[in-house]
Amino acid sequence: MPEDNESPEPDDREEDFPDVDDLIGSFLSEASLWPVLIVALGSSGAFGAAVLILTVVDHNPFSAAALLLMLGMTLDVGLRARRESGFRNIAKFVGLVWVAALGFTALALYTGIAFS
Repeated sequence: MPEDNESPEPDDREEDFPDVDDLIGSFLSEASLWPVLIVALGSSGAFGAAVLILTVVDHNPFSAAALLLMLGMTLDVGLRARRESGFRNIAKFVGLVWVAALGFTALALYTGIAFS
């Protein structure tokens, strides 16, 4: 006879824990988590802007390879999001990262930071 203080079965614990798409969805939908989302978008967008600027302005072949890999992963996530509903929030986050990267790139080009 099981006691009340025993841990639940492993199947029960797996059902209670959300997957990655649900975790990212909670950051997108919960307003109290938006500061964390903004920091994640800012740091990811700055990395993306650096890769874009190094590829376009400095003609760095290694950053061009990194940009191709990032574009390939973005395409893969986008195609998976169209096929399966489990990738929708991840695709939204990746899209927001690209928007942030393009915004930071435009800001760097406008202010001249990219050329120094």
